[in-house]
Amino acid sequence: MKYSILFIVAVVFLFSSCNNSVPQVIDDVGVQLIQGEAQGTTYSIKYTGKSQIEKAQIDSVLDQIDLSLSAWVKESVLTEFNSQNSIVISDEHFLTVFFRGKEIHDMTYGAFHPMIMPLVRAWGFGPEGGKFKEGENLDSLKNFVNYDFQIIADEDSESILFEKSTGHQMDVNGIAQGYSVDVVADFLENNGIENYMVEIGGELMAKGKNENEEYWRIGVDKPSSTAENRQLEAIVTLKDASLATSGSYRKFYEKDGRKYSHTIDPATGEPVNHNLLSATVLASNCTNADAFATAFMVMGVEGTIKFIADHPEMNLEVFLIYDEKGDVVTHASEGLRGVIENL
Repeated sequence: MKYSILFIVAVVFLFSSCNNSVPQVIDDVGVQLIQGEAQGTTYSIKYTGKSQIEKAQIDSVLDQIDLSLSAWVKESVLTEFNSQNSIVISDEHFLTVFFRGKEIHDMTYGAFHPMIMPLVRAWGFGPEGGKFKEGENLDSLKNFVNYDFQIIADEDSESILFEKSTGHQMDVNGIAQGYSVDVVADFLENNGIENYMVEIGGELMAKGKNENEEYWRIGVDKPSSTAENRQLEAIVTLKDASLATSGSYRKFYEKDGRKYSHTIDPATGEPVNHNLLSATVLASNCTNADAFATAFMVMGVEGTIKFIADHPEMNLEVFLIYDEKGDVVTHASEGLRGVIENL
């Protein structure tokens, strides 16, 4: 993550997303802008160069992803996967996210768990909304939070047969928007654009520089800030990198005096209940940044710091905001120090 200091023109994009952290782009001058709505949130694309990209082209790319990965689209591949016992899938978007999600699941020892949808629905954070459904047996639901089903590849047709129970359901909210950023970024590069910033629902990738030949500068919200009253905790400068933030402080509900976060711990089957308020991850691609930010919100502060230290090969950097005995404090991994500015 990178932030630089010239003059500040803060452009604020307000939306609701799974990760609920909306970046502010700093020093945004002289770039071409495309904005719209997709995936239940908003997107913003800024770029420089001679190529001309139409909004309809971006919308078409995002619509195709929705037809693969949206739990809110009845005709999507994901909806069909979640409702079928046996299904053959050849859709590239779905298969890419499924197998990358499984890889990150294995790497994080299950902290990131795409098969967590039964618990997400039970706690009221699925497409149906609501709150915890009284009478739900969490132990019974946890029996489906796994990959204990058949995955059979057909090399001739590049399709995959899934033989499973309808209880096995996938939730891609912790990875799909990051993946969508990567797909849009690839689209821009394939159209000759080298300097750009793509943001969808708070997840983003930045390449090259803006019109002022400055690297893209991104703001990280304070956990106490709101959409109406934006306050920054830090500024990061992105140089050919992706950034995603997951937090427990916006998407939640309260019941009987207890706050229930949308981040579910697959091990306990319950919303996380620790002092980590948000995890911002810097990675080479936004799919990784998004998924690991989700995993780190499950791991907590100590687990995240240990994971980063134990996996240098992943080239992840992290900025954590957490509560320490009533005080809000931060931790930046070593690779961020010197390129992140605390405010």
